[in-house]
Amino acid sequence: MAAVLGLLAAMSIGMSDLFGRKVINASTVVTAGSSMQIFGSAAMVVVAATSGSRFDLGDFAWGSLSGVGIGAGVWFYYSGLVASSSAIVAPIVASLGALVPFAYTVIRGDTGTWIALVGAALTVSGLVFVTGGSVSRESLRSGLLWSVLAGLSYALGGIGFVEASGGSGWWPAVSQRGTAAVLMVAVALAHRVSPLPPKSQLGNATALGVVVALTSTLYLAALGLNPSIGVIAVSVFPAFSVLIGRTVFADAIRPVQILGIALVKGGVAAVSVG
Repeated sequence: MAAVLGLLAAMSIGMSDLFGRKVINASTVVTAGSSMQIFGSAAMVVVAATSGSRFDLGDFAWGSLSGVGIGAGVWFYYSGLVASSSAIVAPIVASLGALVPFAYTVIRGDTGTWIALVGAALTVSGLVFVTGGSVSRESLRSGLLWSVLAGLSYALGGIGFVEASGGSGWWPAVSQRGTAAVLMVAVALAHRVSPLPPKSQLGNATALGVVVALTSTLYLAALGLNPSIGVIAVSVFPAFSVLIGRTVFADAIRPVQILGIALVKGGVAAVSVG
């Protein structure tokens, strides 16, 4: 069940690209990132308040740490999508954002069979092929930089969620999105851009908030069942991100990158079985 919930979270991440990139195209990366977190926070408050979740200060604090990573990660991730291609950015971000928390869960004593470890290694090997697409050298270099920054930020967010996946329901997700919203609004004000989307994008921003709130609830639920499997299963989101990028935004993708994504997905499958 942890694998299923993680895969559903991955699907919702892919769907967030659909709405998020539309907001970006009509405004800026920072506006899209802050809008995501503001609307996502509002949606999470509704979920937590109506579900009878028990508030725990410790879990709330871990959720806030996760929010720092998620807030920075969203900014870096969308910057990478603008500078490069989802076929480059998404798989690298997913792999780093999953493998670092996976290693953390193994170190802290969670499930780590040899099959799961082989799957994690297979996921890393897919990165070599993912970066083999037909993009300019400058675009590739810029995409790699943003991808690594986003991946490590998301890894921090994942570790915070791993520690918060206790009995306090959805409140850690509220603090995650709330902290990320405060961070992104501060970034928007520092860059002198609006933290809210233009009126023409209110529908997309609202949908974006609902989708990211769904992502947080599914991810937190998966981690509560099995942290090791949850953090790797969610990394399959490049399959959905690349599909959206290719079909909606005409992102470039080559067969070698498809091979890389297949290796990443195979690694996720091995971890899930392990």
